[in-house]
Amino acid sequence: MTNSLVNLESQVYYLETDSSIFNIDHNSPYPINIQIREQIKWLIGKGLLNPGESLPSTNQLANQLSINRNTIQAVYTQLKDEGLLLIQKGRGTHVADEKAIEKFKASNPHLPFAEQSMKDAADLGYDVEQVLLSAYAYIKLFGQPMVKRSRYLFVECKISACVFYLDEIKKMTDAEIISIDVNSTSVEELNEEINRADIVVTRADLYDKVKGFSQDDHKTIISVGSTKDVSLLLKMLRH
Repeated sequence: MTNSLVNLESQVYYLETDSSIFNIDHNSPYPINIQIREQIKWLIGKGLLNPGESLPSTNQLANQLSINRNTIQAVYTQLKDEGLLLIQKGRGTHVADEKAIEKFKASNPHLPFAEQSMKDAADLGYDVEQVLLSAYAYIKLFGQPMVKRSRYLFVECKISACVFYLDEIKKMTDAEIISIDVNSTSVEELNEEINRADIVVTRADLYDKVKGFSQDDHKTIISVGSTKDVSLLLKMLRH
């Protein structure tokens, strides 16, 4: 069998039974199948696995990594479904053709940015894996950072809990925050502000009234009580 050769900058690796380019961490919080899948994507995206190049058989790679063959099979199948690999009975598994790989690279322009970001983090003395885990935790908690600057509207929200939410949003975002008093605001102005806002926060007893002003059925309107609720804060930040 001809070995696949991958030139990683100044080092040459062979996909042989006793040697693998993949680095699996059994203690990682990321499942093994994701580790393998993303490493293959990275090698393809960086041009280190080229169109038409062969990959080890599922048995071979499973032996290299001391893991279950079914894990490798599932990874290969998923990457085949994504258009990155070709699996042909009797011929093995190969990287897809040049057109498919160019399409993948075009839709994943973040790879060079990710690489540079990791180098920058290392230069600053940070633990890169911890930075990545922190970024993952941030996304799970708050969602993807928004490019558009969000506009929060606090309607008649003077209780201490509202002040807590408002202060935390100021600390954690660069959002535009508007506070209005129902009694000193005209109906026209109230209507305009509610419909301009991305997220509206108000007291529970005013929720129906505020909702009645919204022209968008999908407008995010959050009612708050008199006690602080971290889950409500996270809900506000995720929109």
